[in-house]
Amino acid sequence: MHRLKEDVNKLRVPNSCDASGLKRTPDAEYAAGLPDELVLSGTVIAGEDMAVLDGCVVIENGIIKEVCEGRERGQFEGIICPAFVNAHTHVADSIAKDPPFMSLADLVGPGGFKHRILESASDDLLVESMRFSAEEMLNTGTCAFGDFREGGPHGVDLLLRALEGLGIQSRIFGRPLKDPGDIHPACWGVGLSSTRDYDWGFVDEVVRIARREGRCIAIHAGEAGRDDIEGALAIEPDILIHLSRAERSDLRDVAESGASVVVCPRSNLFTRAGLPDVAAMLSLEINVCVGTDNLMINSASIFREMELISKALVRDDRQVFMMCTINGARALGMDERLGSIDPGKEARVIVFDRRSRNLKGSLNPLASIVRRAEPSDIMLRI
Repeated sequence: MHRLKEDVNKLRVPNSCDASGLKRTPDAEYAAGLPDELVLSGTVIAGEDMAVLDGCVVIENGIIKEVCEGRERGQFEGIICPAFVNAHTHVADSIAKDPPFMSLADLVGPGGFKHRILESASDDLLVESMRFSAEEMLNTGTCAFGDFREGGPHGVDLLLRALEGLGIQSRIFGRPLKDPGDIHPACWGVGLSSTRDYDWGFVDEVVRIARREGRCIAIHAGEAGRDDIEGALAIEPDILIHLSRAERSDLRDVAESGASVVVCPRSNLFTRAGLPDVAAMLSLEINVCVGTDNLMINSASIFREMELISKALVRDDRQVFMMCTINGARALGMDERLGSIDPGKEARVIVFDRRSRNLKGSLNPLASIVRRAEPSDIMLRI
């Protein structure tokens, strides 16, 4: 195969490099920074079932052309896996990191600390904070995220401004202020807080308009208590966030609804909302994915979520990795394009250096990525 050595050398991303160290352009054109052909070899975590095999991944014009078994040497050699999908964030909240410990209601409830900070911030500061958060996601291996965007259509405009030129993909969930139909055209969905925060007539109208316009419905539920889960299910959502207080009967109802669930365990620990019963969710065949949630209290790193989930909630590394990649892509309607290493999908991949001090000696590459890997172990991001 033709090697473009000079171009490939330009792709190297040293650990100290900014997220833009690998040339990134808007989503439809991101492949412009890649050589026409790139071959990655080593241990490949391939397919939507995350099978681990020795082989190589052939990339042409930014698209995965072929996944081969065997030992052909590529331009980069390491542990090759799909990039992460962060299924739930509030990126603007990074404007005020690490506030004092306080109750969930005082922190993020109507009129709470978070909302007072956001309302008092300048547009430029919000854009800068959101851009830094998106760059941090890129730097820690995330290629796509879903964001609940406060501030009405103007808040969405600010996020779009923040993301210009970064090459990270997003699904924006708008939140109407007073007018139920006041959703920015760039929004893929509507993102609501708990049903207890709204008049029911308002929620009903928001959902009616969103469905008419073909938008996804996502809502927080089962975080402060389980009393809002029934109401959340009544609007037939596509995505439920948290469910940390859900009981088995609630989860059966969720499974029957077909909704995806985004769990955010680090956030739940901070707010003392309890840890979600992820094992029960998976046993009920719910599509479970992962979000870093409120960037006021959490970093944007999926690595930290994976380790916590694997060691505290689900001792199944393959399932945990799926939650952070293909499951998130499914929930956000991106699974035909990314979330796994499959021919025809965009080459949104990470290559880990298996000889790094942290990963050298690994008995199980997939387990090591889930339980111990850090951004410093990444040798290439695409």
